[in-house]
Amino acid sequence: MKIAVQLDFDGTVTEEDVSFLLLDTYVGSRWREYLKDYTAGKIPVGAFSKKVFGLITADEKTLTDFVLNSPKAKTRRGLWELTDYCKRKNVKVVIVSNGLEFYIKAILTKKGITGVEVHAAESVFSPQGMRVRYIGPDGKEIDDGFKEAYTDELCRQGYQVIYIGDGSSDIYSARKVKNVCATGHLLELCQSEDLNWHPFEDFLDVVKVIRRIVSD
Repeated sequence: MKIAVQLDFDGTVTEEDVSFLLLDTYVGSRWREYLKDYTAGKIPVGAFSKKVFGLITADEKTLTDFVLNSPKAKTRRGLWELTDYCKRKNVKVVIVSNGLEFYIKAILTKKGITGVEVHAAESVFSPQGMRVRYIGPDGKEIDDGFKEAYTDELCRQGYQVIYIGDGSSDIYSARKVKNVCATGHLLELCQSEDLNWHPFEDFLDVVKVIRRIVSD
């Protein structure tokens, strides 16, 4: 049995949302008007990200240094143990995030974590504003359904997917898999929809769930 772990990043791998931290710091509060439209389902994630990250004019080094030195960009306990266990058990680990690829890879590198596939918004930095886009499994730009597109692809490849997330955007992938490790708002949604969910506080809890599935 091939097993893959699909991980959300902001609020899941990290304790707080790093993209929101960047926006609050480098844009101020005005980006949250777009957030209201996104959470209400009025605009897809691609359009939302283009609008809000387009307001950031700082360069990549400035943003990366800020993230790596911010005490708020802290990873959840047990991340290294999770990735190490999966590597030893030949479990594929894929991070699929509505956040930005550059800071995800920077944080993973700082933590010494390798061998993790990352799919998130690609960024082009410009004094006129950051340009971002999401690329789906087929290599084409995708504006909506980014996370679940990769869930579908993993399932198509024959993986049993264990989904790990915390937010409302994770429910679409969670509905497609047999096992969900959930915290935050995703946990409430899984409970209300009676999905096969496992609560977690840190990734040591997740390792216990994966260990049971691997040994079945």
